[in-house]
Amino acid sequence: MKTKKLLSKLADLLNADRRAQIENVRCIKEILKKLKKKERDLKEKLDEEDDPDKRAEIDAKLRVIYAQRTKGVGILQELRGDGCTPA
Repeated sequence: MKTKKLLSKLADLLNADRRAQIENVRCIKEILKKLKKKERDLKEKLDEEDDPDKRAEIDAKLRVIYAQRTKGVGILQELRGDGCTPA
């Protein structure tokens, strides 16, 4: 294969990776928005709840959602740092 054709194939592969990254960014942003909404709803329930057992259960769920959102934000920043433009 000639150099021009090899470079063309490489460019196609890199663009495919970039498209996949952009799609991942969109999916992650959508999931993070849903998790944030769920976190807000659980915080409201926690404020209204008087039963200590239910409060502990809601608090455990909140900690899990917070940890997952933190991981998601980190991944999102990593993808954007690799040259992926915000979608």
